[in-house]
Amino acid sequence: MLIALALAAAGPAGFLAAVRAQDLTNVERLLEADPSLASARDEKGSAVAAALGARRGDGFVPRRENRVLDAILRRQPRLAPWEIAAVGTAEAVRAQVGSDPAFVKSVAPNGWTPLHAAAFADNAAAATILLDAGADVNARAKNKFDNTPLQVSMLSQSAEVAKVLLARGAEVDARMSEGATALHEAAQNGDAVSIRMLLDAGADPALKMPNSKTALDLARAAKHKDAARILQSASAKKR
Repeated sequence: MLIALALAAAGPAGFLAAVRAQDLTNVERLLEADPSLASARDEKGSAVAAALGARRGDGFVPRRENRVLDAILRRQPRLAPWEIAAVGTAEAVRAQVGSDPAFVKSVAPNGWTPLHAAAFADNAAAATILLDAGADVNARAKNKFDNTPLQVSMLSQSAEVAKVLLARGAEVDARMSEGATALHEAAQNGDAVSIRMLLDAGADPALKMPNSKTALDLARAAKHKDAARILQSASAKKR
């Protein structure tokens, strides 16, 4: 209770601190007291962005498990255009595209296109609307990672949007700047669902990163047993 009171006294700064700490209990308490905090932002960004970027180990909290973000979105915060692509409804995304046709190929401060944002947040409806409006399914992020929307989707185990991207021609074995493919990212996270999907789409389990690690090596090192089993079977079939 003392922590909650201290955070409340700090206003938006305290709320954003709770969001960044993934402190669901205090996030919900503070939003109950002041729903407008859902739209809080500071020099580091908005509450929505902070919640969406929550880390888990070497990856990110999958959208379907992100309860802090759920709590914020229930209060209908004001969303920046790229946040609409990430977590907006289909109606909101259509409205954004309709009001600003150039939005589809715009680039956010982090180097992502709107399709990257939709991919990261597993927003399959948004991804479909953006692709229909001319988004490049294999667009490269304008940052040091040079990753595609498919690769970004693997960071957060976003299998639903990955399904859309693959169906629309995503290059399954594209490499980001550091040499990783989408399959390497999925293996690192132990994302068995996405691993199967990528393999079914033709991903090559034998591809190595510059450090000579295969997807199987990454899954084993991270002790993801199911992922390693799937990849071992796929590797054996390639021999």
